[in-house]
Amino acid sequence: MALASDVNNTQFAGAVDPDSVMIARFYKRAVQNNFETNRQGRPIYEDRIYCEYYPAGSTLLRMDIPVREEHKQRFSKLWAFFQSTQAGDQREVGTPLSQWQILSPADAENLRGMKFQTVENIAGASDLMLQVLGMGIGGMAPHVLRARAQAYLGAAKDTALPQKQAEDIEVLKKQMAEQDAKHAMEMAQMREMFENLGGKKKAKKGWTAEQRAATGERLKAAREAKKVKPDGVNPTPAS
Repeated sequence: MALASDVNNTQFAGAVDPDSVMIARFYKRAVQNNFETNRQGRPIYEDRIYCEYYPAGSTLLRMDIPVREEHKQRFSKLWAFFQSTQAGDQREVGTPLSQWQILSPADAENLRGMKFQTVENIAGASDLMLQVLGMGIGGMAPHVLRARAQAYLGAAKDTALPQKQAEDIEVLKKQMAEQDAKHAMEMAQMREMFENLGGKKKAKKGWTAEQRAATGERLKAAREAKKVKPDGVNPTPAS
């Protein structure tokens, strides 16, 4: 059933699209990749597209979340405009210039204006690409800036390996401790089982009074049989 405010409801006079009062925009946000940050030992960010929207005049109903297919359909015109402005803009993954301490905010913005988005972009730049930098970035020559970017990435890589090894060792210690605890519990269960079995066997070995009496009778008969001579004649008692 169509709502009264639905533009598809022809029976409603002056129907208005509810989203016509929404303010919306699509934009890119640098989001830290925790897995790669831990693996490489330096901040690693990647561009993700977000959708921000809210009713005009309201600050309480503001939504700002990663873009979903429903947002693209709901705000189709704004999505088409966003795509047109991103033509040829590659998704960057790496260490943002803002995370490199030797650069001032102005230096980072100037580099982004020259299409250098990450420290990796500078470290991998060719001599021809460096010519656009001039001498104004951080007060360093372009080749010095590239060398320092390469050194920064190399130092981070060297630091990441021992850190990863230390984390692996901690994980291994935890696994061994869990295995030791499990083994100790299994051994305790086995000891308890053997003790129970031993108790049952001892109970079976205990003789009843009837068994002891029968055994006594058999021993007495055996002693009497030894007194009989080999020819079957009982010895004559001495007169």
